[in-house]
Amino acid sequence: MRILHATSIALVSAFTPWLAGSAWAQSCPAAWNSSSVYTAGAQASENGIIYRANWWTQNQDPATNNGGSGTGQPWTQSGSCSSCTAVPPVPRGLAASGTTGNATTLTWTPVTVANCTISGYQIYVNGTLTTTSSGTSVTVSGLTPLTSYSFAVAAVDSVGASAKSAPVTVTTLSGPPPSTASTGTINFHLLLGVGTAQDSLTLTGGNYDDLIMSNIVAGVLLGHLIDEGFPGIQYNKDYLYGSIFAQLLQENIATQYYKSSSDLIDPNANQQAVMGVGQGGPYQINNYAADMVSGSYQPKGHSLINYVAIQKNIGFTMANAATQYTKATPGSFNNKYYGPALVAYFHYNDLVALNVTGKGAGGWTTPWEPAFDTALKNFTTLPNSFLDVILNVAYNQGFYGPLVSRYSNLGATATAATVTSVNNYSSAWGSSDTYVQYPYQVHYYLDQLYNNPIPTTSPSLKTTPTNSVVFNMSALANVFSRVAQTLSYSNGTNPAQFYTAAQASAAFSSALTKLKVASSAKLDLSKATARATIFSVIDAALANLEAASGMKFISTTDKQL
Repeated sequence: MRILHATSIALVSAFTPWLAGSAWAQSCPAAWNSSSVYTAGAQASENGIIYRANWWTQNQDPATNNGGSGTGQPWTQSGSCSSCTAVPPVPRGLAASGTTGNATTLTWTPVTVANCTISGYQIYVNGTLTTTSSGTSVTVSGLTPLTSYSFAVAAVDSVGASAKSAPVTVTTLSGPPPSTASTGTINFHLLLGVGTAQDSLTLTGGNYDDLIMSNIVAGVLLGHLIDEGFPGIQYNKDYLYGSIFAQLLQENIATQYYKSSSDLIDPNANQQAVMGVGQGGPYQINNYAADMVSGSYQPKGHSLINYVAIQKNIGFTMANAATQYTKATPGSFNNKYYGPALVAYFHYNDLVALNVTGKGAGGWTTPWEPAFDTALKNFTTLPNSFLDVILNVAYNQGFYGPLVSRYSNLGATATAATVTSVNNYSSAWGSSDTYVQYPYQVHYYLDQLYNNPIPTTSPSLKTTPTNSVVFNMSALANVFSRVAQTLSYSNGTNPAQFYTAAQASAAFSSALTKLKVASSAKLDLSKATARATIFSVIDAALANLEAASGMKFISTTDKQL
């Protein structure tokens, strides 16, 4: 769905856990000293700019010897120094009111710090970070009737988060019992404000439970990659983590044909057009074989095959990668466990490419810069930013279409009000431009999944779905294991090997224990509190897999492992 443009070539090292050069403010490391020795990863500052050493270096001034991957420079810019030097104090006065059977409203006293801006507050439910708030109140919904919950808040500035407040305990009132099985319908394939949905998924009966699970695991993986490569960026987890599933609904041919008894996303003969030459499988990641920075089909460090975790199962090798675009889409793209994870890397690779394209020796200013880097910086202090929208238009229209630049410019100066405006369905309502529609189609499908209000005959006339998508933790553990077993790891020298079922099981079990979630628990993805717990369990399990293998999921390579 995108047009390639020739851009500068950027090489990566043979095995690189890559950390994107970032433009946002951080605490200032010690000033660069010409006599000091700096090894790979060490930081120094000069004139308010932070630099990270790419390798061993001494007496090479970072101000005049810096560049991105492949430039041959010993330093990379990684941000600017902030005048804010302290984390906020602990919020006080936390109180709950208006408690019902499934919701309660929390309020607290605002926090201030000299020379710092409080970017928001983190809300913890039973010790798990559940949501964020830009103000000093929030309504937590999706709670279970007649259940006790412990709530706490922490304040956040550019240096970090405060300790959590003293908790307040709330017991919800009586109400309908929680769902124990998936029910409802998701409608998809429509132009908002133009026509009606052409297809639907019937959630009742649970046929799609494991497919939704594998897509949510992949969505959390995407967030995990972003957190590692671009630390500090805030985003709307519901929309970002759900984007991969929504992409499947919009881009695939008749996802309703899926059968849980098969490992294929598209088992039906009528769906196989998506597996043709240049199609990219059910998610239509058409340029899956391209290096998104060099613009060529020879991997130069920013191709999907450069990522260690997905290289072994991708269906082609470094040796034949340059001609893969002339061949049918590999069968692994249609696997319900590997396919969604591959899409997570596709979107992360887009984010990396948007960040580094045009930079370094012989560089130029791309149409989306400098607004894009400024937006990333702004998003570190903007809770629930619209990063998902930027990534979705980058996928759907391509980097050089007008929408990446448009949303980057909005992001550069965005406030909470801008986020609300961007997320409003009126931004696309009635448009016949499918590129404009796409990020809002994604939101519409996910708002159904999450029981958020959705528009009916106009953006302001809404109805609230009543769906349930129940994740049995034992079933999620199995799906997580199956996903993990399609991914690989290496120390950069030894051949890559797949994660084992034992490694995945241990990682998931440890995550459940850490978050105090019973292995027999049934959590409804359609309820906010349960959804946040699901996200946290998966993210913790991914971190456990990294610890077990000694490799970060963002690790890249320029050779066949």
